Amino acid sequence: MSKLVESLPSRWYCSQEIFLEEREKIFRRNWSFVCSDEELKESGQYVTAEISGQSVLICRDRANDLRGFLNLCRHRASPVCTNLSGKVSRFTCPYHAWNYDLGGQLLNAPGFDESLDKAQYGLTPVRVETWNNLVFACLDRECLGLADWLGGIIGVAGQFPAIGEMEFHVRLSNTFMANWKNYSDNSAEGYHLATVHPGLHRSLAPGKTRITAHADGNYVGFEVTSLSDGSPGYWIYKFPGLLLHFSHSSFNIERVVPLDPSRSRTERWFWFLPEVDALEREETVTFSNRVMDEDIEICGRVQKNLEAGYYERGVLSPEREGGTIFFQSCVRNALDQDG
Repeated sequence: MSKLVESLPSRWYCSQEIFLEEREKIFRRNWSFVCSDEELKESGQYVTAEISGQSVLICRDRANDLRGFLNLCRHRASPVCTNLSGKVSRFTCPYHAWNYDLGGQLLNAPGFDESLDKAQYGLTPVRVETWNNLVFACLDRECLGLADWLGGIIGVAGQFPAIGEMEFHVRLSNTFMANWKNYSDNSAEGYHLATVHPGLHRSLAPGKTRITAHADGNYVGFEVTSLSDGSPGYWIYKFPGLLLHFSHSSFNIERVVPLDPSRSRTERWFWFLPEVDALEREETVTFSNRVMDEDIEICGRVQKNLEAGYYERGVLSPEREGGTIFFQSCVRNALDQDG
């Protein structure tokens, strides 16, 4: 008989103290997906994104090299860019008009004379790397390189069409009332599939879904088979908050962004092979939205009970919730707490 495993305590899903510790010890110490390389094709193109509460700015410089910075003016801490994306010849802070070149060097600081050493006040650099036409950024200088951080995921991706062979379709965002770990607990297991996602459950070939946890890349892998055409697929939940869904004709990636102890946001991007027609693309996205809505609804209900104060912790099944057990062990290890 398998041994029961205790879940994380409910206060970890509600505590501001734990939330701030997770920002520092988890999200600032891991890579975060930012955008597709296609969004940064030309010199001067930029995107902004939030990592662990800090806005970052990723761009192509004049040599068309990828550069990353904190989206933070060195004068009085205003964001340098307030849009999600754009194209500029230089960055100008909207607060006091300090401006910087595409390499982050301070060019002009109105109101200051030569006593201000411009070389000391450039934008603060951020690590940026790409894989499979996807751009990632990291706030931690000590974190593994992106390839090592992804680990076995790179081998999985090699079994499916590369993103560079596909066409970008749409980007979507959902904000909902649930702690990010609540959503991740749910994303790392298939135990709830038949009850919460009956449509998704019916679309998969019975008896052919295999869920395994992998230390090389800290991810939970879902090997699935489509019932309609027998084609294989592979879904990934990667710690701390990255979901990747590979199929023979499409790919989508999802980024989980913690907003506060009770709120999270997901950002999703979809790609399709050129031969996939418009109807199939829309049907795929609509189906994904339905699954997302089902997850958000159940996680919202769970969050209310976690915050009500009567539930301390539960138990997890090693047979049916191995992915959630693995995810929660990653949280414990990152925070260096037993929980």
